[in-house]
Amino acid sequence: MMIDATKGDIVAVTVTYGERRDMLFTVLDALRVEGATHVIVVDNGASWPVAAELTTRLGGFVKIVSMGGNTGSARGYVAGIEAAMASRLPFIWLLDDDNLPRPGCLATLRKAYKEEIDQTPSSLLAVLALRPEHFAGGVAPKQLMTRWDSFAGFHVADLFEKLINRLPLRARTAMPGRIPLGVAPYGGMLFHRSLIEHLGLPRLEFGQYGDDTEFTWRITSNGGRIIQIADAIVDDLEQAFQKNAQLRNRFLGALLTDSDFRTYYTFRNLAYFERRFRRRKPLLFTLNRIVYFSILRFYAHRHGLKARYTFIRDSSSEGLTGDLKPSIRFPLE
Repeated sequence: MMIDATKGDIVAVTVTYGERRDMLFTVLDALRVEGATHVIVVDNGASWPVAAELTTRLGGFVKIVSMGGNTGSARGYVAGIEAAMASRLPFIWLLDDDNLPRPGCLATLRKAYKEEIDQTPSSLLAVLALRPEHFAGGVAPKQLMTRWDSFAGFHVADLFEKLINRLPLRARTAMPGRIPLGVAPYGGMLFHRSLIEHLGLPRLEFGQYGDDTEFTWRITSNGGRIIQIADAIVDDLEQAFQKNAQLRNRFLGALLTDSDFRTYYTFRNLAYFERRFRRRKPLLFTLNRIVYFSILRFYAHRHGLKARYTFIRDSSSEGLTGDLKPSIRFPLE
């Protein structure tokens, strides 16, 4: 199906898999209300007839790209972005298949983009909806800017401020309306097609998880900006597997995960990314890794989660070796 590029300027992209029909339909209905011109839906191994049901219900509003099975998030989003680029529509809005935009989300993002473009060229600018499920309240804005030589997003230079921020008597300030980020997830991110023309597509080698981190790091490490817009809100219909927002503690959030599959690929691929793309000073990187696991071990001992700690440590160690092949233990389904 050809997309008529004369009837609007925003193409949304989402990737679905498994049995997520109800969530996807809810999101697609909201996207039509929000004013998306078209939606690219990547069928990445869904267990129901995606093309037939979506075409019957939504007609030309959707274009389906079938991958023939679950090929991982990286290949799924690359296929979706390629289809969006082929549409020739100027703006691309990435969403997970459970990301439900609240009313007015897209209009708010568009307004923010129009204002931010005065400071940054379109080839290096993205605006991002706020996903409350993933936001840990009370975090200082500069802590959301990822530092070189961090490990698992942790850097010793941030430790003192993070500890102070945990004090119960510390006054909580309202989150600023717009926060610059160092990296970001795909879900809720709006950008101009020139960003892809300039920086290229996500890297396929990440397979499952981590491809969004590397892709968005490319934006900021090349002098661009990712701006989170607080009043453009996307709700996750499926609860995040790391409970950082509820706990306001990244270490407990990591330990209290409920999925070995997600934990393995998240920590393995993040360690690979940080060592290959974000390491300048090997000694500092090693220090951050040691301190991170020391703190994680403390929380694991305190809460009786030693096995989860060992699993995270071993998963990260695999990533540091540079091997990103799909795991026999955790196949894509």
